[in-house]
Amino acid sequence: MTNIIKSSTFFIIVIHSVNAYSYLDLGTGSYIIQSILAGFFATVYFVKLYWFKIRAFFSKFSKKNKT
Repeated sequence: MTNIIKSSTFFIIVIHSVNAYSYLDLGTGSYIIQSILAGFFATVYFVKLYWFKIRAFFSKFSKKNKT
């Protein structure tokens, strides 16, 4: 029952929204690009840091398929 209430409330809020008339300056665009690049490089660093563990995890599946 609570899921119905939550989904209907969300639907009403989305339908009855008004225009924001907001302003995005140049600093906002560079901040968005910076956030995207930071997420990308954090992912690359994470994969590099745990590369051997990730490779060992997936090699378990390939060894099972070969036998």
